[in-house]
Amino acid sequence: MTLSIRLTEPFSVINKKINFAMAEELNKRIRKNSRRSVNMFKVIIPNWIMEQPEVSSLLANGVPISLNAQFGLSPGNAQEAVKEIVSAVATSMTVKFMPISPKLKGGVQFDFQSADFANLLGLADGHQYTKLGVDLHWLDWLLTKGDTTIIKGYHYEPSSEGRSRGGTMKMTGYFRIPPEHAGTITNNFITRAFDNRERQISQILSNLLR
Repeated sequence: MTLSIRLTEPFSVINKKINFAMAEELNKRIRKNSRRSVNMFKVIIPNWIMEQPEVSSLLANGVPISLNAQFGLSPGNAQEAVKEIVSAVATSMTVKFMPISPKLKGGVQFDFQSADFANLLGLADGHQYTKLGVDLHWLDWLLTKGDTTIIKGYHYEPSSEGRSRGGTMKMTGYFRIPPEHAGTITNNFITRAFDNRERQISQILSNLLR
């Protein structure tokens, strides 16, 4: 038995109809599944941030040489700050849907964190105030100042004293973020949390077409 098919329209017309149908189906699936993908990112991103050594160092209450001690964070301050940081990043994601055209152009753009870090630099918990009322914006130091000198005339000295019970500032010398934790606006513990996550991101984005 032989089955034959006769095309009554030019291939170019058929191709356009196929592309139109594909675009319509893709748009339908993306609209349906984009919210699910966003929710999955909001669950996994906090885990990526919590894995960063800077976060562990911030949470090391009373541990000399930790970021917690060097910033002089009061008991409980670090935990609340980390909670706010994680929440700010997880909820800052924006999604831009560009409908796919019959030429199969378009798609979805996920932006995980604003490039200026305004959502983090504006957090009240990213500040520590001295007894004299001096504002120490430690989160800005950690995210943007690299390992440049931040405070002149004082250096950190580890001990069991101070607000953090992990050290105090002493006169002479200078203070900077330890090089292993230093961050700049383009390379800090938040941006590093997304490094080498391509496979996990691709797995989540694959849900868009299901």
